Amino acid sequence: MENTYHPLVQKTKTELLKLDKLKRISWEVQQEYNSQFLPISVEPKLRKRALDFMDALIKMLEENNHKIKFEYKRCHIEMYGQLTEIHLRQKHHRKRVKNERGNVSEFYEKSNKLEFLVDSCYCKSWIDRKTKKLEDYLQIIYDYIEKDSKGWADLRKKQKLQEEQREIELKREEEKARIIEIENRKINQLITDSENFIKAKNIRDYLKAFEDECLQTGNLTNEVKEYIKWGYMKADTLDPTK
Repeated sequence: MENTYHPLVQKTKTELLKLDKLKRISWEVQQEYNSQFLPISVEPKLRKRALDFMDALIKMLEENNHKIKFEYKRCHIEMYGQLTEIHLRQKHHRKRVKNERGNVSEFYEKSNKLEFLVDSCYCKSWIDRKTKKLEDYLQIIYDYIEKDSKGWADLRKKQKLQEEQREIELKREEEKARIIEIENRKINQLITDSENFIKAKNIRDYLKAFEDECLQTGNLTNEVKEYIKWGYMKADTLDPTK
C-alpha cells in the first residue's frame, strides 16, 4: 500500500505537476509558490525521493509538536518559537573548462544527488554520498535543527529576562530621580517660604513703626492709611503662613 502523503506534501506535489507544464516560470509565480508550497527544486526523476523525504521530515516534526511555517514568502521549520529556513534541491556541481587560449569558463552541471539546506544563507547542508543517502541523515538533520532552535530560544529567553531586568532598573532609577526632584522642589520652596516669611515680617514691622511715627507727628492722613493698608495686604501675600 502506497504511503499517504502529508497534506502539505500532497499539495506541493500537485502544484509541481502544474509548474512542469509551464515553459517559463515568472518571478510572480515563483513568489506565489514560495509562500505556500514546500521548497523543492529538483527534476521530475528525483521528485519522488524529495517528496518522500519532506513527508518523513514533516511527520517527524508534528509528532514532536513542531511544524512548518511560511513567512516572508519562505518556508521554515518552527521549533520553540524559532524559525529555520529550509530548502531541498538537486545538487549542481560547478565545472571549470579551459579553452585552447587558456581562458577559463564556468558552468553548472546537474547531478542526481539531493541536497538539504538550512538557515537563510544555507550555511549548513546535507547531501547524498556514495555510502549514505540524504534519507539516512533525517534524524541528524532533525537533531541539528532542534538543538540550534533550542539554543536560540534559550538565548532569546535570557535576553528577554535581561531586558526586563534593565527595564526594572530603569524604572527604579527614574523613580529615584523623581523622588530627588520632588525633594529638591520642596527644599527650594521651603527656602523661598522662609525668605518670604522674613520679608513679610520686616514689612509689618516697618508699617507698624511708620504708623506709630505718623500718629505721633499727626501725619496719619487718609492717603497714609491707604498706603499702610495696602502694605499689610502685600505682606499677607508674601507670608506663606497666610
